[in-house]
Amino acid sequence: MHRDIKFSVIIPTFNRVEFILLAIRSVLLQSYKNLELIIVDDGSTDETESVVATIKDNRIIFIRIDNSERGRARNIGVQIATGDYVTFLDSDDQLYDDYLEEALKGLEKHNYIPFYHQAYEIRSYVKFSDRLVHNYHNRDMKFLVKGNPLSCLGVFIRRAEALQFPFNEDRELSGSEDWELWLRLSANFGLRRGKKICACLILHDDRSVYKVDEKRLVKRKQSAIDYAFRDLAVVKMYGKYWQEILAHSDTYNSLHLALVGKKKRSFYYLLRAFNRYPLCVINRRTLAIFKYYLIYLFK
Repeated sequence: MHRDIKFSVIIPTFNRVEFILLAIRSVLLQSYKNLELIIVDDGSTDETESVVATIKDNRIIFIRIDNSERGRARNIGVQIATGDYVTFLDSDDQLYDDYLEEALKGLEKHNYIPFYHQAYEIRSYVKFSDRLVHNYHNRDMKFLVKGNPLSCLGVFIRRAEALQFPFNEDRELSGSEDWELWLRLSANFGLRRGKKICACLILHDDRSVYKVDEKRLVKRKQSAIDYAFRDLAVVKMYGKYWQEILAHSDTYNSLHLALVGKKKRSFYYLLRAFNRYPLCVINRRTLAIFKYYLIYLFK
């Protein structure tokens, strides 16, 4: 195993002072030590900077920028990174101590490919024992047609390709900028995935997924699709799934509107999805939508 591979862990953060220490600690306690931690403070107005300053470790690089959203914050992290691979950690999530060690094994197995993903799980901040495993190891890329199961957690990009394929910095895309990039990267380089769970996405009430503005939500999903399909490799790989992608985006919109109790608008997008691609409603997302319909019906 090549022990000289260096990882750059990039944490973009905005007003997450109550979570960020745990995220930082999870990076510094990695069993694999050849790493740097780049924290890009995206214009926080809380005590993030002073709290981070209490941690004395020469592997930490802290930079503060004007608020520009996560895409630009991650891109700036990539630009100053010195590692062979970059990986991203939201400031309210955590890595397990073998995260980099397992990624290194996977990268070595696949000859140090440009794009790799390590499995993670989802836990509730309130009930940390509750978990939902996200472990995608399909042989093809069609799972990205349904949306973004990768999140940013677990993604490893070779730095040269990360510089060549940056996140889209359009602020209106924020929340879907990662999915748009994964479509481009997978179409150009393919994707391999590791099965072992090595990180944790933490659900809490302040997570952006629970803050839904219908117009903005719909626009960013459509913008992500439009931007991705400017890449000819995306057109070649995913063009035949165009209607299916639109339909699954509608079910995504429907679910997030159901989460906040907007049943009528949620049902509108669910019906539109069915009209576009009927088979798209036969999945767990549709079951979740109806679960929330029932929850709000009996409130």
